[in-house]
Amino acid sequence: MLRDARTRRCRPWLGTYVEIETEGDASVIDVGFDAIAEVHRRMSFHEPTSDLALMRDTTVGEIVQVSRLTVEVLEIALDLFRVSRGVFDVSIGRELVRDGFLPKPRTRWKNVPGHLTDLEILDECSVRLHRPLLIDLGGIAKGYAVDRAVAAMQAAGCKRGLVNAGGDLRTFGDQASTITLRNAEGSLGKTVPLIDSAMATSSNLHSRKRRWGISRSPHRGSNGRSIFSKESVSVIAPRCVLADAMTKVAMADRQLAQGLLAARGGYVLESGFMGATA
Repeated sequence: MLRDARTRRCRPWLGTYVEIETEGDASVIDVGFDAIAEVHRRMSFHEPTSDLALMRDTTVGEIVQVSRLTVEVLEIALDLFRVSRGVFDVSIGRELVRDGFLPKPRTRWKNVPGHLTDLEILDECSVRLHRPLLIDLGGIAKGYAVDRAVAAMQAAGCKRGLVNAGGDLRTFGDQASTITLRNAEGSLGKTVPLIDSAMATSSNLHSRKRRWGISRSPHRGSNGRSIFSKESVSVIAPRCVLADAMTKVAMADRQLAQGLLAARGGYVLESGFMGATA
């Protein structure tokens, strides 16, 4: 756990509450929040000026100039799409809008036929769509933002800290933070010491919707159908962007997720995240 002169602050970003905790100079917390705010501005589905909005409003075949941060996340998403055989897919925005998990955009979202393979990355700041796409980075951007905040704080000289974006978190430094797990129905579970690593959780027991008499979940399998689970799933990994994304794979296919994580220095836990105590 973090000791000595601790400072903890919380702000609303990324559709959740982001908490940053550190020791020493508290000004580095603002550095972390600035990094998170930049990811929010660039990658939020809800922001009308985000890179995602530019991509969904563009003409097919047109080159779109976006942030290098967005390109980096799209590259990670494409890689995970391939290795997970389509289980991790950020191009399911149409389905999430249809089922009420995302707001209706200005574009004709009902007629969006594109697939993630229709996204072409041209260089570190340019992409092109060969068919219309509704991309949602909600399953990966929070983890990426946490990593960006940690990197920014470390570059500013911060030695120890914790960044927690609604349960997607990362600790850095040589001291442990005690993470208390919570099961999907809300009961408290075991505690896990986390040192210089990341953790993320997904659950859909309380985040389902009914549309036209059919129950829907925000988590989808490779066939596009909703996944329903009575359990939450937590992933530990070296980076939060990987932990965040792989919880979605683990919801659909835990064995697949375990194999992919084992090759990347991570693993799947059996229950979900509650919070970090210090």
